[in-house]
Amino acid sequence: MPSVKCWQVDAFTNQPFGGNPAAVCWLNEDADTKWMQSVAAEMNLSETAFVRQRDDGLELRWFTPTVEVDLCGHATLATAHALWSSDLVPQQVPLYFQTRSGVLTCTQDGDFIELDFPATPAAVVEIPPELSISLGVEPVYLGRSRFDYLAVIDSAKTVRAISPDYRKLEKLPVRGVIVTSRSRY
Repeated sequence: MPSVKCWQVDAFTNQPFGGNPAAVCWLNEDADTKWMQSVAAEMNLSETAFVRQRDDGLELRWFTPTVEVDLCGHATLATAHALWSSDLVPQQVPLYFQTRSGVLTCTQDGDFIELDFPATPAAVVEIPPELSISLGVEPVYLGRSRFDYLAVIDSAKTVRAISPDYRKLEKLPVRGVIVTSRSRY
């Protein structure tokens, strides 16, 4: 593999060493999946994004240090920032990423980047006891999307006080658990 341009970008922040870091690698050609997985393991960040130009647009793939994932918001945001900041893609040109989750669109609005992802609505499911144990609180509602659980808790105060058992959470049959509450406003 010839040299590859890589960046580490802190998403969701304007402060150095803040936010959510992701690596972004620009590929000039198709790359072997095992090689990309090895690079992601070496980067050792929650996600490493690999992007390349194809005839039908930009292809985007995400890897954790151990597996390829179907969708990653912060690494998509980091990728858009890296492409526009490095002039690999002209400023203000919308980005259309071909991914395993469908087409993801990124546009600029002043200093902000807007992401448009396919909706993955949650359907009501029964609350597994392991979830309540992992969170240390019983949700008042639980939905499940293609990827995640959406747990609604009784109050914002309770959400802020949650101290989940992450080892137990990672054993649940979902990518992640979103915890929220109704707003009083």
